[in-house]
Amino acid sequence: MNQIKKNLSRLTSPSIRNQKFLMGFTLTEIIISLTLFVLILVIVFSIYTLHQRIYTAGEARAEALQNGRVVLERMTREIRQARNIVTELADDESGATSTILFEDGHDVSTIHYVHFFQDNRNIKREVIAYYFSGDPYTYVDWNATPPPGQEKLTTATEVAQIIGEYVTKLDIWGAPTVNVSTTLEKGNQKINLKTKILGRNL
Repeated sequence: MNQIKKNLSRLTSPSIRNQKFLMGFTLTEIIISLTLFVLILVIVFSIYTLHQRIYTAGEARAEALQNGRVVLERMTREIRQARNIVTELADDESGATSTILFEDGHDVSTIHYVHFFQDNRNIKREVIAYYFSGDPYTYVDWNATPPPGQEKLTTATEVAQIIGEYVTKLDIWGAPTVNVSTTLEKGNQKINLKTKILGRNL
């Protein structure tokens, strides 16, 4: 009788009841678990990468657009006040140039010329003045004829400064209505902007 009880006790002990749970995972279960884990990891990484690409593209487009707006607004404001345009501008876009020089109309007490031009992927602005070699302190018109024995020279009253970046193309044409077209690129983002400027003093 005691032997029977011992046998029953051994068969119903926790170590026997839970033996199949203590055996661990099978190879198939491990492979399936790893496959699911890798799949989830790939999905999460793909979503993160896509989000980063969208964010980077949006940031690049916004920065290029901001640069384009600054360039066009600055050029519009100053060309609108120009007293005369020195650069000979073509009538249509096919003969457009990437530079423009005009007499500053904001300060009529002296004669200065504003120069916008493209330098690689930058748009720069400088202010220059013309003078005769015999009198460097008196500024004259760009088309003034120097006295005998003198020559007409230029000086930068404001050195060239960058007012816009990421510009791959700048086209300027037309007068008295000046057309300005610019193309900006940053990353894989490309933006085209165009405006018309009617000079008030031209």
